[in-house]
Amino acid sequence: MTPGLLSGAMAVLVLMVFTVAFLLTRQEPPPAPPGKPVSARTTAPSAPPSTQPPASTQPSTSEPPPTGEAKFSSDVDPCDLLTEELLTKLVVFPKQQKIYKEECEWTTLTPYGAGLPDNMSFNLKVYTKVFPDGLTQAHEEFVARRHEASLIPRGYTKAEPAVGDDSYVTAYTLEGSDRGPTKAVVGVRVSNAVVEVEYGRSVPQDAEGRLTAGALETARTVAEKLSSGGD
Repeated sequence: MTPGLLSGAMAVLVLMVFTVAFLLTRQEPPPAPPGKPVSARTTAPSAPPSTQPPASTQPSTSEPPPTGEAKFSSDVDPCDLLTEELLTKLVVFPKQQKIYKEECEWTTLTPYGAGLPDNMSFNLKVYTKVFPDGLTQAHEEFVARRHEASLIPRGYTKAEPAVGDDSYVTAYTLEGSDRGPTKAVVGVRVSNAVVEVEYGRSVPQDAEGRLTAGALETARTVAEKLSSGGD
């Protein structure tokens, strides 16, 4: 064998030895876990969409209704709740009329055809409604009427001292006339009964608060009469 052929054979032999050694020492990658495909990159799973609406769209919590037993089981005639003494004090010459069963109204009657100044013309209304099914309905009616009072530019305030189980006070002047009328309104809830008193006078304003004081006195009288005569 010539030297050239010998050196070529040796080179092939060395190449075969290195190939066998590489195949014997190479490590296989570990098998993939069951159910998970082999991938060079893994991606974190996306979070599920939130089921809660944004805070700005969350419904507001309603005012919880009162608890307890209903005190009244039958309707109350509002015309029977005020004394003649109080009516004369507030309306001067009271003329009574009743259009709805839940409401009684007294207006100033001009006696014997004699004329009275406009600012001596008074109007007093008392609304009473009994909800025999319970306090919840009375509470909802009271809150609805109080909400209407909140729409008046002056809004409403809590009656001080409080009347009944819950109460509010508001006052306003009807626009379009320099003689008013100006009215004060007091809303009250007594157990499962709702009371609303409206006391008005033909004046452009109630600077001394006489209308508010009269409406509050009427509301307290009605609430006390209801409480003492409840069944």
